[in-house]
Amino acid sequence: MAPLAAGSSVRTTMPAMMANQPIVARRELLTAFAAASVAVSPLAAHADGAASKYTREKVFIQQGSRIYRLLKADSARILEEKNAFSIFAEGAYAGLKEKKPLSKQLAAIGKKAVKAAEAGDSAAANAAVKEFVTVAQIEKEYDQVPGGSYNPTQRRNAGDPPTAAIEAQMGTAVKALYGKKMQ
Repeated sequence: MAPLAAGSSVRTTMPAMMANQPIVARRELLTAFAAASVAVSPLAAHADGAASKYTREKVFIQQGSRIYRLLKADSARILEEKNAFSIFAEGAYAGLKEKKPLSKQLAAIGKKAVKAAEAGDSAAANAAVKEFVTVAQIEKEYDQVPGGSYNPTQRRNAGDPPTAAIEAQMGTAVKALYGKKMQ
C-alpha cells in the first residue's frame, strides 16, 4: 500500500455506537424515576402548612361546637361524632409547641369518651365529654352564633359577602339562615 501524501484528506472516525447499547437504558431510567418519586411522596403529605391562626380558630369553633352538643348525648350519638375529638385535639392547637401537652391530654380524654360509648356506658361517656369540654374551655356552640362565619347551615364560597351583609339583604327573612333556632 502506498503511503498517503501529506496534503491528502483522510478522515478518522470514532467507532459508531450500536443502537442496541444506549447510554442509559430506558428501563433503568424509569426504575430510578419511580424510586425517587416513592422516596419523596411521603414528604408531600406533611407539607401542607395548615397550622395557621385561622385554621386553628376554624377547628376550635366547628369541632368544639360538635363536641359541646354531645354533653347530654347518648352513646350512639357520641360514636357518630367520634372523629370530632381527634380533629379538635390535633387541629385546635396545631403548630403551638406550648399546647402540645394539652393536645395530648385532650386526645386521651376523647379516646376515653369513645371507648366508654363503644362499651355502651352513656354515663361514663358523658362524663368524659364533660371533662373534654372543661379542659378545652369550650363554652358554647360557637357555630350557631348569628352573624358567625362558621355556621354550617349558611356556608358560602370564599369571596362572598360577609354574613352581616347577607343578613341585611334578607331583612325579616334572616331566620332562613339559621333554621328554627334564633338567638
